[in-house]
Amino acid sequence: MIAEERSKKVAQLALKNLEKWWGCAQTSFCTIVDYLREEEGIELVAPGIEEEMFKALVGLTGGAGNSGWGSCGALTGSGFAISLATGVGREQLVELRDAGSRWLAYDNVAETIAQKFMDNFKGLTCHDVTWNRFGKWFDRWDPLVKAEFIKEEGERGCFTPDKCTIAIAAAWAVEIILDIRKNPRTMEQVKRDHKL
Repeated sequence: MIAEERSKKVAQLALKNLEKWWGCAQTSFCTIVDYLREEEGIELVAPGIEEEMFKALVGLTGGAGNSGWGSCGALTGSGFAISLATGVGREQLVELRDAGSRWLAYDNVAETIAQKFMDNFKGLTCHDVTWNRFGKWFDRWDPLVKAEFIKEEGERGCFTPDKCTIAIAAAWAVEIILDIRKNPRTMEQVKRDHKL
């Protein structure tokens, strides 16, 4: 399947999931995991563990507890999936006896999804993304403002595959993960790039 077709399928799945789960961090993460499992045959995480991760991500939606000041939830969920796909775990750190292996995950997140957010949304926080997309910030703890935010999202077409931040981020992340699997970074590259 070509990347453009794949991105459309991921975006459609993200919009379906958003209707069920309403939240950027958990929706982006589970969309990526489910798409890779169902369409690519890649099992990033077992379904039962995915459910536990879902629970952990709910509170990170909307820039950390819907505060707006933390990382955009779509970035959080997508970065979480990319880091998971990179596979740097405790055992690897101990076996390699080299804390520098953390840079495999750092690079895979920073140089891909985080850079795409910077390039496309001019920031990484929920506040930055919302400001870039709408030209203003919404305090979603205020019920009247939250209603205005939801209304404006609909008016601007934010629930369409090419305008929904969650759908866009999930599609980017799927392509990034497929590339990581095809062209994994090596510790030699990391050591050279970071002078470790």
